Amino acid sequence: MDLEAEKKVVSLLQFAYKSGKLRFGYENLHKLKGRYFLILANDLSENTKKYILKLNRFEIYFFKNKQELGKIFGKNNVGVIAVLEDNLGREIKRFLKG
Repeated sequence: MDLEAEKKVVSLLQFAYKSGKLRFGYENLHKLKGRYFLILANDLSENTKKYILKLNRFEIYFFKNKQELGKIFGKNNVGVIAVLEDNLGREIKRFLKG
């Protein structure tokens, strides 16, 4: 992913966060109704990845590491992000796909 696309993804994620369109953490995934897409940190543990893949109801993208994702939102570490809004989600996916 080029630097410009990465900046765009970060900007869109920050906007989604401020708009209340994101959920963090794999423990919240079972509460979600519908088909959302997830952004997982590249350094997420293998056990957590396996758990999420078993759910088989999410489109998954990998982006940055937990510390870098956390920094985007002013948090310590973020490993799992669910994007809850379709139009915003489509735009983010467009840049993540490259």
